[in-house]
Amino acid sequence: MCRNEDSAMIGRVASLFWCIWHNQNDKIWNDNIQSSSQVGSMAFVVWNEWFTVHQLQRHNVVPFEDPRPVRWEKPGVGWIKCNVDAAFV
Repeated sequence: MCRNEDSAMIGRVASLFWCIWHNQNDKIWNDNIQSSSQVGSMAFVVWNEWFTVHQLQRHNVVPFEDPRPVRWEKPGVGWIKCNVDAAFV
């Protein structure tokens, strides 16, 4: 089957299979089910996100990083500072 298809088509089919599997598990474990059109839309979004990230990696696009070191600064009088950290994948 895969011999005559390009990698993009194979990726879209794999995304659809994964979304169907995810929907089945969501029904079993959370009693939540999506319609077939919702599953198809989710597969489209999953594929586009995956494809975009891998295109960026292929072209070595690196996010801009500020070369200045980050240093903690004491807050001004009457102010409270709350340091937080977050990561997005």
